Amino acid sequence: MRPYGMDMRRIDLRTLGVMLIALAVGLAWAAYNLTQAGLVRDESTVRPLVWAVFAAPAALFVGWLIARRREMGMAAACCFCLYFFSFFVAQRIESLAVSPEQVATYVHSFYFWTVLVLHAIVGVGMAIWRAQSLDVPGRA
Repeated sequence: MRPYGMDMRRIDLRTLGVMLIALAVGLAWAAYNLTQAGLVRDESTVRPLVWAVFAAPAALFVGWLIARRREMGMAAACCFCLYFFSFFVAQRIESLAVSPEQVATYVHSFYFWTVLVLHAIVGVGMAIWRAQSLDVPGRA
């Protein structure tokens, strides 16, 4: 017997799996592009660096749409916020953790890898959040 008002939640494994696989593909593509750029920062590395920060949120959005097509608006808003705000959070972490000399030497390498870590952590959190569903008696 459950207490009054307590939600019984269950995990939708299909939603969780689709979103995590999509996120993993996006993170792999982002990491590949970031390693291709290396420590070079010129016009030849613009495209790989853009993919490094864009791939994971975009892939998560696609996975979210595959898993729950009805939530397109929420998926777009959440994935855009993940993409947009990760720039600021990663920059702040870099400014606190890395000296300006190291930033100049390693041309913001720490920043880009921090973006990928943030995308991974927040993306897994969003996948778990969307995979939870209320277990309401009498409803499918």
